[in-house]
Amino acid sequence: ESFAEGTLHLIGLLSDGGVHSRLDQVQLLVKGASERGAKRIRLHILTDGRDVLDGSSVGFVETLENDLAQLREKGVDAQVASGGGRMYVTMDRYENDWDVVKRGWDAQVLGEAPYKFKSALEAVKTLRAEPKANDQYLPAFVIVDESGKSVGPIVDGDAVVTFNFRADRMVMLAKALEFADFDKFDRVRVPKIKYAGMLQYDGELKLPNKFLVSPPLIERTSGEYLVKNGVR
Repeated sequence: ESFAEGTLHLIGLLSDGGVHSRLDQVQLLVKGASERGAKRIRLHILTDGRDVLDGSSVGFVETLENDLAQLREKGVDAQVASGGGRMYVTMDRYENDWDVVKRGWDAQVLGEAPYKFKSALEAVKTLRAEPKANDQYLPAFVIVDESGKSVGPIVDGDAVVTFNFRADRMVMLAKALEFADFDKFDRVRVPKIKYAGMLQYDGELKLPNKFLVSPPLIERTSGEYLVKNGVR
């Protein structure tokens, strides 16, 4: 419903580690969305360096940027809008440090970050050149246009998909995106969006309410077998 007038935002870990996400799934999400009518796509990428080698972020960004350039040639307005390292931006867990999520919110939703660049590749290469820099802890950045304005803040009418399939480091962001009574930090602006997770990250909280892949039905487990045969 958001394709006609709004922007599709994809948020998650840009990595082929297969622990929280997969690069090829992100590529296919972008491809599939564009084929189904998405005219404006923005990616908010989190660099890894934990489940994969530090420094591999540059290659992942190059791959993604190449895909997006090909889409732009076909008339789809697709580009990276923001980013940062997974341990410093967005992907906190167990409510350990809400400031991590806030840094992501500021960049992804408000379009504000301490570092501004013209491209994601420039951002990652420049920030990695700093002393002791690594992919996990890259600071938050936004991509800006010629006038210095963020190219992709999340606004009313947009759609958001968090594409990590592992739950633990997406639950906190999901709460900020979905809960009306959220109070862990000042969101400043809460856009009216359509939001879905790759999966449902918390079954008890029904969070998020909408998701792309239904929970798997797991049958014939060893526990079922033992109970059926009277083993306690």
